[in-house]
Amino acid sequence: MSAQNGGRQSPEPEQQTGAQQSDAPATNINDQGGAPSEGTKQANEDQRAKLESNPTHPLAKHAEQTTSKK
Repeated sequence: MSAQNGGRQSPEPEQQTGAQQSDAPATNINDQGGAPSEGTKQANEDQRAKLESNPTHPLAKHAEQTTSKK
């Protein structure tokens, strides 16, 4: 796609739409209105409570067995 005038890509200021000129940007664009329900919050907290604070690596037990002196 080439411009009519070299180096000019946007329309003349008189022909620009509001969004190109000076319209204010949208506010709260990330607010979708879908907050989690109370049941979901409680389920998440229950799952989080079951997690270990510092879980062991799956191979930690094997590494300890193979490197320990018996």
